[in-house]
Amino acid sequence: MTIEEAAKFLFVSRAHIRALLASGQLLEFLPGNPLGDVEIETASVQAYRAKLDAAWQTWLDTDAEDNDPVGS
Repeated sequence: MTIEEAAKFLFVSRAHIRALLASGQLLEFLPGNPLGDVEIETASVQAYRAKLDAAWQTWLDTDAEDNDPVGS
């Protein structure tokens, strides 16, 4: 997966993808590719997306209006 494809899949900028690669949160298929091409392991992008989706769902589940009704 290219940087652009990963950015579109995760709805983030290409710069953010580079930061995720630098921090090790996404894995490059062939680090140090002599051609300079960056190919990201699709599984790492999917795992990162699943982690984000799970965190979002947890937030949605805990931010119910039942826990803090309006006007109370």
